[in-house]
Amino acid sequence: MASSLDDLEELALCSCCKRVFDDSERPPKVLSCKHYFCLACTRGVLDAGREVRCVHCWKRTELPDGRPEALPTHGAALALARRLSPDPPCTVHALPALWCAACGVRACRLCDHAHHAHALRPTREARALLARETRLLQSDLQRLAVRQRDSLLRALDAATAMKTRLEAELALPLSPVPAPFDRLADDGFSLATAMSERERLRARHADALLQCRLDDLIRNANVPLDFELLRRALSGLGPGESSPPIPGEEGRDPILFLANYCMAQLYTRHCLERRAQPSDVMDGVGVLEADAAPEAASPAPTTAALGSPMLRNPSTYPLFYFNLEINGNPFGRVVIEVRDDVAPRMARNFSVLATGELGVGYRGCTVFQCWENESVITGDFELNNGRGGRSVFEESYFMPDDTKMVAVRGSVGMRRSQKRHDNLGLVGSQFRIMLREMRGFTAIFAFVVEGLELIDRLSRTGDSAGKPHSSILITSCGQLN
Repeated sequence: MASSLDDLEELALCSCCKRVFDDSERPPKVLSCKHYFCLACTRGVLDAGREVRCVHCWKRTELPDGRPEALPTHGAALALARRLSPDPPCTVHALPALWCAACGVRACRLCDHAHHAHALRPTREARALLARETRLLQSDLQRLAVRQRDSLLRALDAATAMKTRLEAELALPLSPVPAPFDRLADDGFSLATAMSERERLRARHADALLQCRLDDLIRNANVPLDFELLRRALSGLGPGESSPPIPGEEGRDPILFLANYCMAQLYTRHCLERRAQPSDVMDGVGVLEADAAPEAASPAPTTAALGSPMLRNPSTYPLFYFNLEINGNPFGRVVIEVRDDVAPRMARNFSVLATGELGVGYRGCTVFQCWENESVITGDFELNNGRGGRSVFEESYFMPDDTKMVAVRGSVGMRRSQKRHDNLGLVGSQFRIMLREMRGFTAIFAFVVEGLELIDRLSRTGDSAGKPHSSILITSCGQLN
């Protein structure tokens, strides 16, 4: 054992001067003959101009750039020398130098640092402690990175849902403006009808004015808005007045704009909820109309009359749930919001199949295709293999509605018929849930509002041909609202 230790110690010494290698003055330099010497010997003893000669084999080695420092360093010999060499003592008191992990300095028991309350440890013990703390930090950093990735995925899902909702609102036609009452003076024209129509138009005008003022606020604001700032800003503007524009709008922070836009949506939702309450429990702060249009004394319009994307109640669209199981074990619930306003036929077909009104539907269907990070397909209640599945209408397959909605992450679209004789692009009962943007797909009619992370996990169960390795079943489904 002693001879083995001596051999190891011999490897950490320069074979010329018999001194221990170090990082500063005596790093081990490797020659072309694979022998290595310290930098001091290479520079002073072995140097012969632009080359050095090995004292063991007398083989010549040309110096790179004519400098001994440019020779390669023997990393293994240097690491061994670090491990075997004793720690240098304190240069002031010549006592064993210790390490303060709190301050990161070397000090002995007599140094001024010893008067602090920090613990002093031997160098090897401190090195082991630092290595253990480094491993713990790396493990914790990996855990935090996983959590941050999960938060980023949730933020991506929320941003995608907002993007699809805004695109759907932009695809809707503008509400036609009613014609003026030219026959108001006619004897056969009802004054009660004219007054009712005027009040309806006045309510729509108040909502449109409020929407424009909110748009001006979130576009021109240079600070994050909250409920109190929104209330004060709306109450500080006169009738028909908007906030002044701020120069340099094109260089504004998009994150600030989105944050203020979302805050304005939450504020509008809060005011709509307060509007639905009785008048005796509402104060002047909670009523949005009192802040935005104090001159309008007309009754508050109903939610159905709100035409703005920001003021529209998001719960007006039908919601359908699907409970899933994998290999007989419950897996979770997916909720889909159907746009029956832009896709009436596809929405009706999907609603009847989800509720099972006609005795057939999506209950008991399997997910027969799973493409990782792309889409999953189900809805074939006849064959469960993609070759069956008819609609609830008299014709087994029908032409889908032209919704002009883009297939993005979280969108749901009807799958085209896979019949060989059908080249018209008709749809039946099968539907596809998208996990990424696919511009080539049409017949989009719904969006996943809950459980999209479950669809992500389902997509990973498919092989290269899209066939899932597990049995994925829709155990129950129906309408929520």
